[in-house]
Amino acid sequence: MRAEEVLRALTASLGAQLRSYELRPREVGVRRKWTVEEVWAEVEREALPKAVAALKALGPLHISVISGHDAGETIELLYHLAVGFGTEGGEVVVTLRTFLPKSDPTAPSLCAVLPGAEITEREKIEFLGVDFLGIPRRDHVFLPDGFPVHPWRRDEPELARFLHRMVEWEKGHERKEPQG
Repeated sequence: MRAEEVLRALTASLGAQLRSYELRPREVGVRRKWTVEEVWAEVEREALPKAVAALKALGPLHISVISGHDAGETIELLYHLAVGFGTEGGEVVVTLRTFLPKSDPTAPSLCAVLPGAEITEREKIEFLGVDFLGIPRRDHVFLPDGFPVHPWRRDEPELARFLHRMVEWEKGHERKEPQG
């Protein structure tokens, strides 16, 4: 499978809901090096299930993880997928990017199209406070149910009560390292 084929399918399926895209070549391999192309695409949050359905129609689809972070006024979600996973023609790595306003941190669940998305969506509920509409289960995977804060949110007012230490790269970013 080729990255251009994946991009054509996304463009045909999403139209204007595909906000931007980029083909990113990346060198892989140790003894024998070769170049693979990855597709990075920004999509409107409402279009996520349609985008994933278009990718799934191309061949076996694997979701690695949904990564996310507090991007100030928004929450950025990155859906890391592999189209053609495990096939002889090779796979194409696709990252779908969307932004959720903090005033409405909701996104459609992908579970109806890609059941493997459930655990990583539940993680984003716990850590970022994202509400996935249509997710089959909402109970926590990593934190105790009812945990009062979303630890990956920088604007979480009660986070300091639960923060014991920071990693080096967090120092100097809005929060101050606790004393003692």
